[in-house]
Amino acid sequence: MDNIVPGSFQLMKKINTGLIIDIIRLKGPISRAEIAKTLNLTPATVTNITAELINKNIIVESDLGQSTGGRKPILLKINAESYYIVSIHIGSTGIRTAILNMESKILDKITVKTRPETTYEEAIKIIKESVERLITQNEKVKGKLLGIGIAAHGIVDTEKGKIVFSPNYGWKDKDIRTDLERMFDVPAFLDRDVRAMALSESWYGAGKYVDQFISVKIGYGVGVALTNNKQQIRGYTDGFGEFGHTKIAFDGPLCSCGNRGCIETFSSEKAVERYAAELGIDADCMAVHELSLNGDERAITAINKASEYLGLAIANLINIFNPRLIVLGGDLIDINDYYFNGAVESAKKYALTDLYKVCEIKRAESKGDAIIKGAAVLVLENLFDNI
Repeated sequence: MDNIVPGSFQLMKKINTGLIIDIIRLKGPISRAEIAKTLNLTPATVTNITAELINKNIIVESDLGQSTGGRKPILLKINAESYYIVSIHIGSTGIRTAILNMESKILDKITVKTRPETTYEEAIKIIKESVERLITQNEKVKGKLLGIGIAAHGIVDTEKGKIVFSPNYGWKDKDIRTDLERMFDVPAFLDRDVRAMALSESWYGAGKYVDQFISVKIGYGVGVALTNNKQQIRGYTDGFGEFGHTKIAFDGPLCSCGNRGCIETFSSEKAVERYAAELGIDADCMAVHELSLNGDERAITAINKASEYLGLAIANLINIFNPRLIVLGGDLIDINDYYFNGAVESAKKYALTDLYKVCEIKRAESKGDAIIKGAAVLVLENLFDNI
């Protein structure tokens, strides 16, 4: 019991620091008194945390506010250009690298396509060249890197900074944190891509307003994250969320994990491509999307078929967890109404009525940038651990 109370205080301080940073980012310049009132925190808590943030040059004192009878209050704002963050998303079909400022604004980004046979060494080379190019193109970043946030698909060990298994590439036990820290001489932090998306929604999106919500990231795979009181549920070995590899058939298409009948083989963007091919469309997912917008019935049929299975999967989540909110994100779900609306209707059809009607299903608000912004939050959260 002796370890619980100090840990609880540290967690609360971390959460409060994140809330204070966020309110300054959204409403700054803002006074300490207004922060305390808005967040229902004590003035002493706000004063102590903001003092440490000023000391770290994360926020700065700005103009004087309007007086209500006494001295004019000093206003606070984010020091947007004090530091910068490199954010990396290793997805199933590409590697996206970006630089963000302290207001989570993306200053520049590069996307490089990958193949299933892309080796880990090739991926590291892509990351190195992308980061170096971004720094060269943005001179003010030099010497001001706060850290690197990495979001990867598959199973990761967050504490050790290792990619345990990357199903689409076949990588196993890759110490990416150490490799990037040696390369760029700044701290690096790793998590799953769906958890990065959940972090982004928790800080900047629909998840800001609820204590608990489920995030579902749909790409070539399907991953799930459960956020509870701003914290990620991780499982015993950090493997929580491999929802795409739960089975809905004893047989079925071969999955990247080596088994058959996985949810992602029926409901993912890869499934959309397969259904389209069966109907005579030889194209990638985004091309199928474009055809659907132009009224191609084959493309619409392919997307609707995948969306029904996705809705079935979402219904299972609703029936198991009874969530208030489910956030859906991914390249196709972000932009294709057939896919999103079909999944929602299917979830309504297959979920228990009383549980479905209290659950809101939304798209990720930061859409295509959700994972990149969430990977940057990994760096900021570690900063809060040390405040």
